[in-house]
Amino acid sequence: MHFKKIEEKKKSLDNIHLRVNNEKNILLIEIMKLSKKLQFYVKNALSNKHLISQLKTEYSVKNKFIQNRNILNNSFSKKIKSLFVKPKQLWIYLTEEQKHSTDSYTRYEQMILKNIKKNESEFVLIGDRAIEFGKNNKLQIIRQYTSEQRNQNLENELAFLVKYLYADGNYESVRFVISSNKNFKDAFTILPLEKFDVYKFTNTNELIENINVKDYLIFPDLQTFIDSEINMFLTNSIHALMIESYFYNAKNKLITTNQIIKQLDEDILKLSKKIIKFKREKEIEDIVMFFRKNKKTSEDA
Repeated sequence: MHFKKIEEKKKSLDNIHLRVNNEKNILLIEIMKLSKKLQFYVKNALSNKHLISQLKTEYSVKNKFIQNRNILNNSFSKKIKSLFVKPKQLWIYLTEEQKHSTDSYTRYEQMILKNIKKNESEFVLIGDRAIEFGKNNKLQIIRQYTSEQRNQNLENELAFLVKYLYADGNYESVRFVISSNKNFKDAFTILPLEKFDVYKFTNTNELIENINVKDYLIFPDLQTFIDSEINMFLTNSIHALMIESYFYNAKNKLITTNQIIKQLDEDILKLSKKIIKFKREKEIEDIVMFFRKNKKTSEDA
């Protein structure tokens, strides 16, 4: 390769390196922000769940979102129910846009297909890949959101949708599927409350303050207060899950970005060595030419 072209290529790679490094710094800032948000929403969701559980223990509460354990844990009741009613599940499947041939979702899709053979399942699909998966496998789709339809209010909309569907649709559980190293091949469970496992994101479970509900007056009444807590629980849980999805995707982008930077460093180093080698050879050539010229001048004199 001609020396001029080598210099131009190195300059081009230097510019790319600068741009990619800037992208890396932006990703690092984004990951830090997402980590703080994740801790915030997980802690709030766990606090909501903890308070609802305490109220359930302390008072006689009638609410579709709070299971009656005595009935559900009766094995005979379960067997009778299973003869007449197939378990019904609500699934929310969220996919992010992925680049550089990354595939973080195939394992989850295999898990979903395996599970829906045993249960009657309905789906809320978010993201282009999730929608394509639903159509290809002829899933029962209640609602779908393309990547372009996602907005800042989606978490609140999903919380309302989940509450409405769970209360009126006789679902046994609500499961949320995202790509996360905290749950590598399985779904997270939002409802029933007893099986809520979003705490896997953090160690926040240890930080939940134990409150004696008897020490507080409940306004305006117990049922309204619990209903409000359930709303907040669902909103906080869904916020946490969606942030974890962004968070994991951002970390994958960071890994890819670091790999690109490493490759650029290697390529720039190779070109730098070629440039140095060329300059040294040119210097030696100039020195040789200089002495040859001087020698010829001396001989002519």
